Amino acid sequence: MIKNPKISIVVPSLNSIEYIHECIDSILKQTLKDIEIICVDAGSNDGTFEVLREYEKVDSRLKVIISDKKSYGYQINLGIKEAKGEYLGIVESDDCIKENMYENLYSIAKEKKCDIVKGDMLNFWDREERIYEYRLLNWTETLYNKILNFSIDKRILTESNIMNPSGIHKLDFIKKYNILCNETPGSAFQDTGFWFQLQVLASSIFLVKEAYYYYRQDNVNSSCNSRAKVYCICDEYDYIRNFVLKNNINEALPIISYLRYGGYNWNLSRLGEEYKQEFIQKISKDFREIQNNGEFDSSLFHATQLEILNTIINNPDEYYYNITNKPLGAVNKIKDQLSYKIGFCIVKNKNILDFIVLPIKLLSVLTKHYFEKKVKSVVYKIQPELKPKPIEEYADYYEALKIRKHLSYKLGKEILKHPFTFIFKIRTIYKEYKKDAKNNIY
Repeated sequence: MIKNPKISIVVPSLNSIEYIHECIDSILKQTLKDIEIICVDAGSNDGTFEVLREYEKVDSRLKVIISDKKSYGYQINLGIKEAKGEYLGIVESDDCIKENMYENLYSIAKEKKCDIVKGDMLNFWDREERIYEYRLLNWTETLYNKILNFSIDKRILTESNIMNPSGIHKLDFIKKYNILCNETPGSAFQDTGFWFQLQVLASSIFLVKEAYYYYRQDNVNSSCNSRAKVYCICDEYDYIRNFVLKNNINEALPIISYLRYGGYNWNLSRLGEEYKQEFIQKISKDFREIQNNGEFDSSLFHATQLEILNTIINNPDEYYYNITNKPLGAVNKIKDQLSYKIGFCIVKNKNILDFIVLPIKLLSVLTKHYFEKKVKSVVYKIQPELKPKPIEEYADYYEALKIRKHLSYKLGKEILKHPFTFIFKIRTIYKEYKKDAKNNIY
């Protein structure tokens, strides 16, 4: 390893075998040679770790350390603690960089005497051929080529992309303020809190209108289709808010709310369909609290954003149904099924007298259900256009799936399936239902 490197580059990795060669090669080819590369692997089992070890053997500037936690934030923090450079850089293991990135950014940092220097990005997709899209760090293009800091220009938060790897950050500054990532599990938005601390605490930030960083957009592992990731972005903005309160930077609270809105909307666009409605409910709840706490500044928002947010706050379900452009009806279809009707009839009983007359009630439910079913079949033959759509084509499909997990539905389904032994299974069904409810399965 170089004794006094100009830049320490941290590369967090976990199962990046498809991309790791291009990533590391792009760093090793830097025209600035006085660098150290700290690869922090979190237990890759696809060959990534072995590839990094091979690089370590052939280039003394590269060092591999093992993270005992699968946490992006923890990996970055390990790299920071290990770093000995004047500046810190970060390269994601599925991205790559231009050969002159660190030489140019370092030269500007020394000339301007800045804590942070950042460039733009090039989004890219690997298809039949590689496709590129230029991405501005500052989309208003008003913050480039000037020394900035949060105390004199709040736009450094509101008009710049949340992006750390496209720049370099003075390591003494990072260690002075003990700036670290949130160490939540997995790779889920921990860069957001790190970015916020850097932007707020730096005395000098310089943005360069030139792209050096290639930012991959087609890594399927970065999508958000698991319940574990749905609320990670909420946790990260809570982490940022706690940082602001702890450090008495109260003027940043409305800005956090503005950034939270953008982050929540971006997260919503990435979520699997089955999680969108409940996440919209979360947006509604959080922003009601934000408004009640006096942490909301409408002047930061565009009129369209305010209109959308007001709809979400006041009627989250209406907003969900509007964005799906599908009719409602799945919940009613489930409630119209015999399993639900019978189970609901059973659950409504509260005393001994109710249970005595239960057989009569159940007979009434059965008679009415089969009569209605017969009538509907006749109507649908005459007017087939009235026949309901498949349940999955309704906007409230995922709400309907939750009803199938309700006690009413479970009881009704069991009594139809095992009418003579049903009574012996009631306790088991109830225990499973309570367990699921406790674990928030629905």
